[in-house]
Amino acid sequence: MEPGEIKELSEKAKESGEKTIGLTMAIIAVLLAFATMLGHRTHTEEVLIQTKANDQWAYYQAKNIRSHMFEANSEMAGLINGDAPVAEDFRKKAEAQKQGAEVVRAKAEDFEREVEITTRRAGRFDTSEIFLEIAIVLCSITLLTGTRAYWRISFVSSAVGLAFMVSAFLIGK
Repeated sequence: MEPGEIKELSEKAKESGEKTIGLTMAIIAVLLAFATMLGHRTHTEEVLIQTKANDQWAYYQAKNIRSHMFEANSEMAGLINGDAPVAEDFRKKAEAQKQGAEVVRAKAEDFEREVEITTRRAGRFDTSEIFLEIAIVLCSITLLTGTRAYWRISFVSSAVGLAFMVSAFLIGK
């Protein structure tokens, strides 16, 4: 290629706005990477919180079973030995397990609410990703067709993607 041809192609590229569209794509790609990272981390957080909730429900179940076991032992001690102190001791243990189970149940329900909030937040990040990906595709179509209308529409898609990303931070606050 001759220097004149290079200069001509450079001027043509500037005129067509390809550099501006390329820069727009780069900026949107950075936003997309940010939304993707936040989405993945939020999904991981969701799984960890759900695991904590499951652990609490299992602990609740264990305490509940122990409570019923102590109640049954109390009844059996009363029937077999007629020993009121032993039966009363088992009744106290059963009551303590019931009270402890209620505390654990409340904690498990708190974790469940936190999982719901985190799930909604992750969904917003995922939706943000979709709109940012659409914006990149629209920019690509602009480069392929030379129709700047697609580039302008990419700004709308980018704005919607950013709105979803920001709204994810506001969920549960």
